[in-house]
Amino acid sequence: MKILHINEHSLTKGGAEAYLFDLIKRLEIRGHACYLAYAKEEPDFDISSIRLPSIGQVSAINLERDLASLKSFINKVCPDLIHIHGIWNIEVIEACLKLKPCLMTGHDYRWLCPDSKFYWKRTQSPCSRTPGWLCAPSSLKHKCVTLRPHLLKRNIQRIQRFKRLIPEIRAVVTASRYVANRFRASSFPEAKTHIIPYYCSFNPLDSPRKLPKEKSISIIGRTADYKGIDYFLSSLGKLPADVRGFIMGDINEKKERSILEMARNAHCEGRVTLENWSDRKGVARLLKKTSILIFPSIWPEPFGITGIEAMAFGIPVIGSDIGGIPDWVDHGVTGYLCHPKSSEEIAAYATKLFSDQDLMISMGIAGQENIRDKFLPEIHLKKLDQVYASCLQD
Repeated sequence: MKILHINEHSLTKGGAEAYLFDLIKRLEIRGHACYLAYAKEEPDFDISSIRLPSIGQVSAINLERDLASLKSFINKVCPDLIHIHGIWNIEVIEACLKLKPCLMTGHDYRWLCPDSKFYWKRTQSPCSRTPGWLCAPSSLKHKCVTLRPHLLKRNIQRIQRFKRLIPEIRAVVTASRYVANRFRASSFPEAKTHIIPYYCSFNPLDSPRKLPKEKSISIIGRTADYKGIDYFLSSLGKLPADVRGFIMGDINEKKERSILEMARNAHCEGRVTLENWSDRKGVARLLKKTSILIFPSIWPEPFGITGIEAMAFGIPVIGSDIGGIPDWVDHGVTGYLCHPKSSEEIAAYATKLFSDQDLMISMGIAGQENIRDKFLPEIHLKKLDQVYASCLQD
């Protein structure tokens, strides 16, 4: 099968891109021919591709030119399917639907929420409302969607315009029940909504891991406030002085200053190590020296790939009971779920694990078994192939 993937980025910017580019390689091993249309950077792997800046722009300057180039590329490679991932331009989606059967992976909420996060900034809490024009007065209270009239109107219209395209989209794939329910709440038919969890690209350890000599907690991913970085640091400050904290993510000078200031306020500055976002080898190096992975998101996290990667290494995870995180953290078995914004709970569960090595090892073993049962690439690819086939039968 020939599959054209469309995504804003062509380099890894987060878990969704890491998944997509690994997926492409695995699909080709299974005999599929994959192509890529993207907006930014240049791919660092071998693939027939085309750069279309409009993919990453809500309002594109050179839209007509890019749509013509897209049509020409599609006519050239003649894909059987178009698989839409992370893009911002509704006109690109409309053009694809006119040319080939299309499905979409809902990596996030950009086509469901005008602000793309279902997150209220003022109260730092998830939004549960159904998107629409009432998002305008709601934003005055909760601070989510921009209040600039022309941008607010554009963002809401973008969501409504996408909703009208739902009958033409053959399927939507989501990684968690939470995201699937959000698509269904936006009138996407249940029969066309498929929950296929992301897979773990690391092979799970075959035996219990040897615990690191140094006690540590780690957080991996974007360092935005909605990822709960301040609650990670606050929980570290509540742990004994022999526990270190590792932070790997999109670290620049400004963010480093901000994080270290938060660490000072949490009285743990001297125990924090910052590392910039890395490749798989860098992530593996960090996980090998991690005692417990912390996943303290305060927004409805669509999934959380780094969590299952930690489990593959036999690492217990303490995560927020929000969004897609409960789909892979089995409370009391592979780790613990805690209330969002509760550094006290995080610290209490971490203390429990640090005081009981047998518990830490048994949870690690359960996590490895969880990966083998639910999150291997072969399981994901088999289900995705079935969705691809169903899209061509419609």
